[in-house]
Amino acid sequence: LNKKNLMAITIVETPGSATANSYVSLTTAQAFIDGLIQNDDIVAWGTSTTDQKNRALFSAAQRIDRERFLGARTNEVQALEWPRSGVKKPYTYTSTYNALYPSNLQPAFYADNEIPDRVKHAQIHLAVYLNNNKDGLDLSGFEDFNEINIGNINIKPRFYGAVGSNRIPPIIEQYLTGIRISGPATIAVRRS
Repeated sequence: LNKKNLMAITIVETPGSATANSYVSLTTAQAFIDGLIQNDDIVAWGTSTTDQKNRALFSAAQRIDRERFLGARTNEVQALEWPRSGVKKPYTYTSTYNALYPSNLQPAFYADNEIPDRVKHAQIHLAVYLNNNKDGLDLSGFEDFNEINIGNINIKPRFYGAVGSNRIPPIIEQYLTGIRISGPATIAVRRS
């Protein structure tokens, strides 16, 4: 594939749109990134073209949309998984104080047209990572292990945390905690 023949990508971040391909604009992403500590991924982001950054944002949104989120999409034509209806804001409650129930706390919910900041921040962090790690989503899953045996089962990971072909950086896992159905899986191995 000749990279010069690729058309520039345009970011559409309109919540609920049938043509949306990102949860954030490049301008919003850049404002967030400007406050982060400079590491190799941030430095690489700073030297990338606008089109490379837009492609990273697009790819990050596509990967995030592979997660299984709580609630339901707010309309059938929206291109992305958010906004969603019926999703509680993690660790957030509103007080419905009255004389009969003075400490009555009710869970707060995301509005049906709202993209949570945690989704936006996850996308931005993942875009920065993918921009500097082009094969970050094309892993087989075996790269994470020093040794895998089947007879007498002996698995030695290179590191501990999320491993495998569908992994995402741990900071992304943290941002998505509380708004998705599933997370990093653990496998129970039982001898028969």
